[in-house]
Amino acid sequence: MKYIESGMDFKPLFTSATFQSFYIEKSELYRKIKSEAVSSVEFIAIKNGDFYFIEAKSSFPYSNIEDIEKEEQMLYDKLQHTLDLFIAHYLGLKKHSAHTFSECLGTKEVLEKNLSEYKLCFFLVMNGKFQEEWCANVSVILNEKLKPLRKIWDIEIKVITEEQARILGFIQ
Repeated sequence: MKYIESGMDFKPLFTSATFQSFYIEKSELYRKIKSEAVSSVEFIAIKNGDFYFIEAKSSFPYSNIEDIEKEEQMLYDKLQHTLDLFIAHYLGLKKHSAHTFSECLGTKEVLEKNLSEYKLCFFLVMNGKFQEEWCANVSVILNEKLKPLRKIWDIEIKVITEEQARILGFIQ
């Protein structure tokens, strides 16, 4: 399987022993409900007690307020729906229990941990044409838009460059 999103290869999430990862956007679990106006981030990964929700982007509007607001809402929905879908599965709701995250995220004991033991992080990975300064600007915008999710879920929002994603071991 290829792990290319927005021109970046996320294969290390699936080949490195340090990550336990799930390609939620390509999963059967997601495919069965995405036509119902449900959206998702690309990947869920666990590393050392950190739970990552990862979205990749090759573009982001920068001048038209209406376009920026649409993009913010789309990212809000993707994160919210992914959190909802994961929790529905975690709670064992019948509709979602036939598909297991645990098969992709590694040992079942990982998902049997108390969720409060995990630190939640949402990473928006911007491809190579975006510089740190632009990512910092997008981060300010997203942190404000995602404030309800940040407060409810105690989730950290990070907008990073392709190079920063490489350093974190997300991409090749």
